[in-house]
Amino acid sequence: MNLNRVKVLLKKELTQIRRDKSLFGILIVAPIIQLLVLGNAAITDVRDISMAVRDNDHTYQSREYIRAVGASGYFQITMLKGPEKNDGDLLVSGDAGLVIVIPPGFGKQLLRNSPATVQVLVDGADSNFAVQGLNYLQKATRLYSDRLVHVVEGDLARTRGIRLPSIVAESRAWYNPALTSQHYMVPALMGVLLLVTTMIVTSMSLVKEREEGTMEQIIVTPLQPSELIAGKLLPFVVIGFIEVTLAIVVILFVFQVPIRGNILALYAYSGLFLLTTLGLGLFISTLVRTQQQAMLIAGFFVMLPFVLLSGFIFPVENMPEPIQYIAAFIPLKYYMTIIRGIFLKGTWWPDLWPQALALFAWGVGILGLATLKFHKRLD
Repeated sequence: MNLNRVKVLLKKELTQIRRDKSLFGILIVAPIIQLLVLGNAAITDVRDISMAVRDNDHTYQSREYIRAVGASGYFQITMLKGPEKNDGDLLVSGDAGLVIVIPPGFGKQLLRNSPATVQVLVDGADSNFAVQGLNYLQKATRLYSDRLVHVVEGDLARTRGIRLPSIVAESRAWYNPALTSQHYMVPALMGVLLLVTTMIVTSMSLVKEREEGTMEQIIVTPLQPSELIAGKLLPFVVIGFIEVTLAIVVILFVFQVPIRGNILALYAYSGLFLLTTLGLGLFISTLVRTQQQAMLIAGFFVMLPFVLLSGFIFPVENMPEPIQYIAAFIPLKYYMTIIRGIFLKGTWWPDLWPQALALFAWGVGILGLATLKFHKRLD
């Protein structure tokens, strides 16, 4: 090995990287930024859980129990009023992750040194959230029960067979009673696959035409730019719906994940999501000249932050507030909510219209921007 030749080649490569500002940004600046952003977002601990409490006892003991749970630091408590039959709607809309119902006679049972029971409803669509939320609640309940036991410890030393006051939280998980993680993760994989097969393949397909020189041959034909773009993107729309169909079959019959919502609604929302993925693919194709560049940008700048900041792995609600603002601009986040809502909760338009509107606005915006930029290149 000739070290002098290696030294010359190394100097040439460093000079080339230094002169290429875009390559420097990809290799140096982008990894640092993503490390800072994603490092704060990758939090698995569940904090600030939204908890709704209905106190049907209205005694000193019930208020003390609520105060003790709130003092644990894990929950944000909201007291419920109005009809009790609407409590379940809080779980459907996502306004509450847990709902606690304190029955009448709660305080009397404790005064009699008898076990008292509270009902806990939990959103089991997110099994990780449900398990951790219940664990935190059980811990807070156990600590409060220990305080009650200490009150009668003096009498216990003098009296045998005395009954000790305690609280038992009887929980029931909605939408995913067995808290099976596959029921939560597998439907979301459909969104990731749809993003990959439409965005990345679309961007690489258009760039491939440019690399092989066939794009110029198409441009000189009588086709209008809008016709050219539609002709290039529509096949990927068909591919996208085929992917959705195959994914639904696998989810239902292989993983045995039930679908409680409307399948046609799932197709409609998937069509809105395709607007964003195809727009992104077209936009990426206007920024690069080679397929390698398209793969790098699509994978590093789009796929990685989209997956990690969409709620696919880490709950968006647990991320720092600045990161949550960034996540609000990621369309996959809204599609994840739609998929999990339709499969596990059976939600429909009244509950999902904010996500649908966000996907529509995002898709129309990025597709329009990409079309204009692609049009300028054709000129």
